[in-house]
Amino acid sequence: MDSPYPAPPPAPPRPALDGFAVAALVAGLLCGLPVVGVVLGAVALSRIKRTGDRGKGLAVTGLVLSALGSLYLAVMAAGGAFQSGEGAEDGSSAGSRGGGLHKGDCVDTPHDDLVDRIARTAVAPCARTHTAEVFGVFELPGGGYPGEDSISEAAESRCWRLTSAYAMDTWAFPKDVEVYYLAPSSESWVWGDRQVSCLFGRDEGPLKGSLRQDETTLDEHQVAYLKAVNTFDDAKAEAPEAQYVEDDLAAYKQWAENVTAALDEEARILRAHEWPADVRQHVAAIDAEIAAARPLWAEAAKAKDAETYNDHYEAAEDLSRDVEAAVKARAALGLATSAPAADAEV
Repeated sequence: MDSPYPAPPPAPPRPALDGFAVAALVAGLLCGLPVVGVVLGAVALSRIKRTGDRGKGLAVTGLVLSALGSLYLAVMAAGGAFQSGEGAEDGSSAGSRGGGLHKGDCVDTPHDDLVDRIARTAVAPCARTHTAEVFGVFELPGGGYPGEDSISEAAESRCWRLTSAYAMDTWAFPKDVEVYYLAPSSESWVWGDRQVSCLFGRDEGPLKGSLRQDETTLDEHQVAYLKAVNTFDDAKAEAPEAQYVEDDLAAYKQWAENVTAALDEEARILRAHEWPADVRQHVAAIDAEIAAARPLWAEAAKAKDAETYNDHYEAAEDLSRDVEAAVKARAALGLATSAPAADAEV
């Protein structure tokens, strides 16, 4: 019997499943393709809004998973990590990132390990035991990734020069503390990481208390004295790599010129400062040593041959610092009075 009612119209065709939405979900599930997933998800949502196709939930899920994956990779690339620098004689270490740390921060790492790669670091109070202390930070130039060797060379050189500005009293510096650094890796460089963090630490055992001795912790007389003597000490420490003058006379002459300039600056600081009465005579003794040694270094800088250079250099060394005068000045200033082994032998 025929129905008195008309037949219902056929159901409308089901919207197609958007292919970009499926691809976004797949990319989001693959940890290695988070950025691709974000792009595909955005394209899929735009297409679905225009065409009405199915797959909005897949596209959103893919977007979320991809965004989380991108964030994870960024955190892994940016997480501070120490890695032993092969052949480093001074304990320097190249890591994946120093970003986020600041001068004066003390840092804790798992197991107090500064040599093996470490997943993350955390800032800790310096008064408590900690793994390392940040004594300087600086930014590397932009552009393409310069390579691990180039970064290591820049980090080692710059960090070494920053040590005496933070721990000014080298006589008070612990013998077993070495210089380390955190530097960008090729992965973190992609995310804009350019910061190198220079740190003090021990190969074995933690630190306790800050090693900072600068304008923030010393008085004006202590700072003036240490600035003066460190100017000379820093210049003299940067001797040429060649073992003998004959092997690189030009480099040795340049070194002598740098030491001469450092002596001039040391004398200028000592003479310009108004010293307490009980310090003046000791500073005057150091100033007299500078006045005697300076012309000899200047002559070495102008030497025509290695023999002449050595004559002037050895004469200057014969006038090396009187440790007794330095000890008396330091005692009057309230600074460390136990000379490092190298200075005590002078």
